[in-house]
Amino acid sequence: MANHAASYSAVIRWGMMNNPTPKVDVYTDSLGKVLTETPFSANNNQYNVTYKWTLFTTKDIIFIHGEYQNYTGNALPIRIFLGRLTALELEDPAIANDFVGIFTHMPSNVNNNNNLASGDFNVGRGVVRKSRNGTLYEYYNFTTDAQLTSPGVGGRYYVNPFMVFNPSEGVRGQFADMFTACLKDASQHPDGSILDLGENKYYVFHVIDQQMPVNAPHTLWYTSSNSTRYCNPCFFGSNNVMGGQRVILFKI
Repeated sequence: MANHAASYSAVIRWGMMNNPTPKVDVYTDSLGKVLTETPFSANNNQYNVTYKWTLFTTKDIIFIHGEYQNYTGNALPIRIFLGRLTALELEDPAIANDFVGIFTHMPSNVNNNNNLASGDFNVGRGVVRKSRNGTLYEYYNFTTDAQLTSPGVGGRYYVNPFMVFNPSEGVRGQFADMFTACLKDASQHPDGSILDLGENKYYVFHVIDQQMPVNAPHTLWYTSSNSTRYCNPCFFGSNNVMGGQRVILFKI
């Protein structure tokens, strides 16, 4: 990836090439590159936004979480998942090893024409290195349910995966190692604690649901080539929970 300061706002440019030697910007070698950029802020000005960054890593994934500290109304809450996806069914090694992807707070494959025609403003979408039919850099949607408050009746905890699907394939898999939940009483499971559910244990990270940019109805931002894009951020399926504390759970 490479950070690029456009004339209007900063964006991250993504690429997923298997390069034999390191490159400064793999974005320039990747297919469909113009539709795989992620903005830090919205509107048509440059903003010197300060972020509080939190980085999580496992053997298979990296997750980057950014909370803006200024420019409320223009800055975007940053959520970036990078890494391996877990298939629901056993796959041919020729494609299984390339079931890795990039999924961020701003949907990939966004351009004005298809959004206005198809209404794709509020659908989480990322890019996977290879689809089941072998297509390189295929776009996949993702979604989860972060509204189910836990524990529920009988003390049940609802740990929700981030499901990854494609209109032509259906649901293919989910994010590896990373889940989400909504805790009824956050004090029972503080930030940085361990949630022990018997067979599975999770590291608990409290998510701060920050205000989205106010240039409604659809967020205006610019690519590294200064092309206009309109799209709403979408990572959890909903920006806020109805009650309780939203958390991300990392399997340990």
